[in-house]
Amino acid sequence: MRQYRSLLFAILLFVGAWFCLLSAGVGTPENPDDPSDTKGLPAVIIYTVALQVIGLLAILFTGLGILVTAKLKPTSFGIKLAIFLASNLLLLLASFMGIFVIGSYVAGTISGIAGISLYTGAIGLVITAIPKGR
Repeated sequence: MRQYRSLLFAILLFVGAWFCLLSAGVGTPENPDDPSDTKGLPAVIIYTVALQVIGLLAILFTGLGILVTAKLKPTSFGIKLAIFLASNLLLLLASFMGIFVIGSYVAGTISGIAGISLYTGAIGLVITAIPKGR
């Protein structure tokens, strides 16, 4: 049961970090080299929306992994580990991508720092939820 709580809390941290990234990226100019260039969207916003799509899929896979593990209750450690890795790998990768985007574009803002902290917390919670051997 502790594993499920860690994963659900990791999802909450991931969503919070995404909102921090969005709020940090809202005021960025489209082209920092030329402030008069206002065509298009800032790159950080494009990456934020892409991260949202990937994040929604990651949350769906993590939820499905929790349901599959709860329903099947596999006894083999290898099966538990395979289900865990298959269902949570995308959440880990999306969290690393979020840290990369924040670090590349908006690391100097308070929302950026909070987002990096939340993404790091989500990664830590997923790692602590890895099934343990007998």
